[in-house]
Amino acid sequence: MDFSQTPEMESIRGEIRPVLADALPAGWQGSGFLPMDVRPEHRELAQALDRKLAAKRLIAPAWPSEYGGRGLTPYEQFALYEELGYALAPRLTTISVDLVGPILILYGSDELRSRHLPTIANDAAVWCQGFSEPGAGSDLTSLRTKAVRKGDVYIINGHKLWTSMAHWSEWMILLARTGDEDSRGRGLSLFVLPMAAPGITVRPVYDATNEHMLNEVFFEDVEIPVENRIGDENGGWKYATSLLQYERGDALLIGQFSRMLRDLAALTRKAGASEPERRALAQHRIDWEIGRLLTLRVVSLHAKGQLPDRESSQAKLFMSEAFQRLGVTAQGITGEFGNLTHEDGLSLLGGRVVQAIVGATTATIIAGTSEIQRTIIATRGLGLPR
Repeated sequence: MDFSQTPEMESIRGEIRPVLADALPAGWQGSGFLPMDVRPEHRELAQALDRKLAAKRLIAPAWPSEYGGRGLTPYEQFALYEELGYALAPRLTTISVDLVGPILILYGSDELRSRHLPTIANDAAVWCQGFSEPGAGSDLTSLRTKAVRKGDVYIINGHKLWTSMAHWSEWMILLARTGDEDSRGRGLSLFVLPMAAPGITVRPVYDATNEHMLNEVFFEDVEIPVENRIGDENGGWKYATSLLQYERGDALLIGQFSRMLRDLAALTRKAGASEPERRALAQHRIDWEIGRLLTLRVVSLHAKGQLPDRESSQAKLFMSEAFQRLGVTAQGITGEFGNLTHEDGLSLLGGRVVQAIVGATTATIIAGTSEIQRTIIATRGLGLPR
């Protein structure tokens, strides 16, 4: 594995930096912990940024050109996303581009690809991910939302929880049960679902800082055509698990971590850092280097045309827990001012410290808990029994 910076990576960094400087206001401190955690007052800003990226075919940079992308290599995409993360760029299309797109390219019908991929790459269509449920978060194979086929349609009934951006989304990629109740992963199918369909109700879920990024979604006799199924009936678990591999190992988080570390170092230099604070920041810099290398290992597998497995879990586990540790240090450095949200004029770093405390805790749960990641590493990586 060669992790040195290539001229192509430098070129894409040089291309995106002026775009971000033009799109984001001076002194921009981000909108939420995750790039897709966009507050209502920043929605238009995020949409404007997506339009600028679309004009350069950089919304879906690694997609093939026939689907609206630039055909960038995984390494070039890593460089682009690291810059977006460092700039704290708000993104409404993260799920659309990095989760939905790859699955449709790999497993979707020609009709689904031709209908949906251009709307994402060119028009920045917003999607949400309907996987987790009240009784099925880490163990998605126990989900209970049903999709019953009746002729040429499926009837959807059930309940999804922790659904990011469902209140703004045009479409959902839905995992639902088409097999028997005890079929576990063998009875799941993946669907494309219009959020405007009759029978769908979206309710807000507020986080610990009273922000509305998450939702619960209810389905009552929602009809979708059979053509909206992705791949084979009862084959959805295979497609969904490959989707989750794309979800882990996040270059955006690497860039965001680097930005937080830089800003904390600037604060401590200004205020006069103690020896323990300097040592803590040095350790976080080491964490950043490790997390970046683990993420680049995932990138290297994508570059070879391989789907990562335990490697994604290693990167996700390390970076989510490293950000938790960074949040604790940030809280210690900023004191009471770090506990203030962005709404308070006395907050430090635009309220990003309290966002990091809350968001980094969430990051160890979403896309598979730390316990799930350790199980994957132990069983698939080390060959240990469950």
